[in-house]
Amino acid sequence: MSLRGKKWLIKNADYQKKLFQKLLENRNLNEDFEMEDFHDPFLFSEMRKAVDRIDKAIKDRERVMIFGDYDVDGISGTAILMHTLKEIGAEVSCRVPNRLDDGYGLSEKFIKEFEEKRVGLIITVDCGISGKIPIALAKERGIETIITDHHTIPAEFPSEAFAIIHPKLADCGYPFEDLTGAGVALKLAHALIQTKIDLEKRKDFLESLLDLASLGTVADLGPLLNENRLIVKRGLKILSNTRWAGLKRIKELANIKDGDSVDTYNIGYHLAPRINAAGRIGDPYIPLLLLLQRELTPQTQSLGASLENLNKERQKMTETALEEAENILSSPEDQFILIAQNPDWHVGVLGLIAGKLAEKHGRPAIIMQDFGDMLTGSARSPQYFNIIEAITHCKEHLSGFGGHAQAAGFNVKKENLQAFKEKISNFAKKTLRGKELKSVLEIDCEIKETEISHETIEEIQKLAPFGIGNQKPTFLIKKIEPLFIQNVGRTANHIKFQVRIGGRQYGVIAFGMGKLADELRGLRKLDMVFHLETNSWNNKESIQLQALDFGACE
Repeated sequence: MSLRGKKWLIKNADYQKKLFQKLLENRNLNEDFEMEDFHDPFLFSEMRKAVDRIDKAIKDRERVMIFGDYDVDGISGTAILMHTLKEIGAEVSCRVPNRLDDGYGLSEKFIKEFEEKRVGLIITVDCGISGKIPIALAKERGIETIITDHHTIPAEFPSEAFAIIHPKLADCGYPFEDLTGAGVALKLAHALIQTKIDLEKRKDFLESLLDLASLGTVADLGPLLNENRLIVKRGLKILSNTRWAGLKRIKELANIKDGDSVDTYNIGYHLAPRINAAGRIGDPYIPLLLLLQRELTPQTQSLGASLENLNKERQKMTETALEEAENILSSPEDQFILIAQNPDWHVGVLGLIAGKLAEKHGRPAIIMQDFGDMLTGSARSPQYFNIIEAITHCKEHLSGFGGHAQAAGFNVKKENLQAFKEKISNFAKKTLRGKELKSVLEIDCEIKETEISHETIEEIQKLAPFGIGNQKPTFLIKKIEPLFIQNVGRTANHIKFQVRIGGRQYGVIAFGMGKLADELRGLRKLDMVFHLETNSWNNKESIQLQALDFGACE
C-alpha cells in the first residue's frame, strides 16, 4: 500500500528477462536505439520554399521579423533563428507577446506594427498554425509569413501563409512528428546553415545551437525519442560549456558552474523555470535578450538579476496561491474535478497551481483568474482523464480554448461560468465515477538484490537523457529493513536513512517526504520504489537509492 496515495503500476513482470532487456521493452526500444545523425531538414516538403524566401529577403535587404511564443520553447526557438539569421546577414528583429497584455500568438496589433516598420517577412516560432486571420491580414498588407510550429492543426487552417514547416502536417514529408517549437526552429536553422554558411563552419555553428534547442525540447515535454533524443543528448554536452554568454549567466543563477555535467533535471527544474518566470508574470524579453547575448556585458548581469527576481516572485506567488486554492477546495477527495477561482491569482501561475493540485489529489483541476466580466483558466489532469475533450464538450459556454489531453487553457464570460462549471463537473463525474482516482506511479520492474550494482547503473546511463517518453528507470524492491531514519534539510523536509539488502547497506534519500518519517519509523520492513544512482561525496562514489514512494509490506 502506497504511503503517498499512489497507484503502483509495474510495467514488466517477466522474471526470465534481464533487467536491461526489460528497460528497453518498456520504452519500445531495441539494442540499436541510438540515432547517429539528424534527419535532412529538406525532407520537410516546404523547407526549400522557406529557405529560398529567406534568401530573397537577404538579397533584397527586406526586414525579417521573428515572432515567437513567450514560453521556454518559443523563446529558445526564437534565439536559435535570431542567431542564425544574423550569422547569414539578414536584417532581422524579433517580437514575443506579453501573456497578460497580448495573449497568445499573432494578432492584428502586431501586424499593424510590422506594416509600419516595413517588415517584408514574418517567421513564426512555436506558434502561427492557429493564426489564420492575422496571417491573412499580413498578406493583405504585403507581408509574407513562414510558419514554424508544432501545435495541433486547427480546422481554420492558415492557408495564406507563404510556407508552413510543421511536423504534424499530413503531407509535410518529415519522418518525425514530435519535434517541439525549438526543434522545428532548429530544422529551419539547419537548412539555412547547409545553404548559407561555409562548409568548414557548418558543423560548429549547428552544434552551438543545440543547447538552446535542448532547453525548448525538455521544457515543452517533447518525448525523448528519435531526433528529440539526439537534440537533447548532444545539446546537454554543449550546454556544459555553452558559448552564449546569457545562457552562461542563467546557469550561474541556478548554481551550475561552467564545465559541470548538465542533465534534463537541471533544465526542467532549474533553467527552464527561470526562463518561464518572465513569460508567466513579467517581461518575456528579459530571457530572450539574455539568450541573444554573445558576450558578457553589464547588460547580461542586469538582465540576469531581473530574471532571478522574477523567478523568486513566481515561486512566492505560486506557493501563496496554492495554499489559498487548497483552502477553497474543501474535501477535494469527494470531487471528480477541482475548480477554483480568485481575482488575485496571476494568470501566469494558474497552470502551475492546477498541475500541483492534479498531481496531489489525483484528479483534474481547473484554476481561474477572475477579471470581472471574463475569467481565464488553466486546466491540468492525470493520464486517465482527457481535459481538452472535457473542455471541448463545454465549448458553447467558452469564448475560446485550446490545449491537449493533459493541459489546456480557456476564457469564459462571467455570465456563462456557472453553466460551464456544472457541465464540466457532470462530464467528469460521468467519466470518472467508479474509477480509482489516484496518481499512477509507473515502475519498470522489480529489481533483484544482485542487480543493485555499479554495472546496472552504467547500463541505465546508456538510456540517458531521461524525460517524457524515456523516463528514468524506476524499480521496486520488497521487504527491506530501514535503519537510522532521520529528517534532513533546512526545513527537515527530506528523509535520509540506510537499508539492508542482501547483506549490504545502502544509503537512501527521499526528497520532500519529511512528513512520512514517523510512519517509516513504525515499520520493521517496507516496500520501496526508487531510482538507482551514484552518490559522489569527498571524491568517493557509492550506490544510492533515491526513494519515490514507500509501502507497508503485505
